[in-house]
Formats: sequence, structure tokens, C-alpha cells
Amino acid sequence: MSPKNVILLSCTLAIACPITAGEPSALKVSEIKVCREMVDRECRGPATSFKAGTQSVAFFTRVDGATGDGFVEHVWKRDGKEIRRSRLPIKAGSYRAWTTKRIAGMSGAWKVEVLDPVGRSLGQLDFVVEKGKDAADSKPEVPASE
Repeated sequence: MSPKNVILLSCTLAIACPITAGEPSALKVSEIKVCREMVDRECRGPATSFKAGTQSVAFFTRVDGATGDGFVEHVWKRDGKEIRRSRLPIKAGSYRAWTTKRIAGMSGAWKVEVLDPVGRSLGQLDFVVEKGKDAADSKPEVPASE
């Protein structure tokens, strides 16, 4: 098999094919939410502002356009600083994927973004965690893995 055929074959089996940054992604996000919790694979309590006592939130995305096993990444940022990056498998043409993040005591401006396999943004949401009387608000942040 010629090298050209190997590249074409591998591109038909995976989402992440060699492409240039200027090309549009084959993946599209048809649904995107930040919410209080996931119940039965559904986002419950979508919001753009969460009270200081909120323990955790979920970032939900429905990704369309996959042609094989692939992935997207969810990138969580607080006050402009990346806190967490999670790689999520995309196993079907339309696939739901979500991550959760503990936010108790982590007030501030948040942004969560979904990226395709080559790092192109497929969508993002901004939300705020309100400052409160929670003692953890005054402690320095220690990144947590969940």
C-alpha cells in the first residue's frame, strides 16, 4: 500500500486527520450548557451565575459530525487561568459529553470551552461563581482533579 493510501485510510478511520488550522472543523456543537447537575444524561439547572455555596457544576456538550472514534476537550478557566483540561471520547455521529468541576469556594469569572482534536474552538460559555461568606473563598486555590 502506498503512503498516500495509508494516510487516506487513516483519515477515514479517525477524526483527527492532518489538516491546516484555517480549515473548519467537521465537528459541530449543537447543544452547550453549564448546569448544576447531570441527571439521566441531561443537564439540570442551566445557569450563567451560581451562588457561593454551589458545590459543583457540569459542562454539557452535544457534538455532531464525528465519523469515527475521536475526542473533544473541555477546558475550564477561572479568572483567565486554565484550571482543568479533560479529553472526552466521541463515539458516534451525535454524542453527548460532559465534565463536572468542583467550584465550592472558587468565586470568580469562569469560562469553559470545547475544543476539537486539533485545538479549534467549537464553542464556549462564560459563567460566574458569586463571592460569599464561604471560608474557602479566602484560601488560595489548589487545583483538584475529579
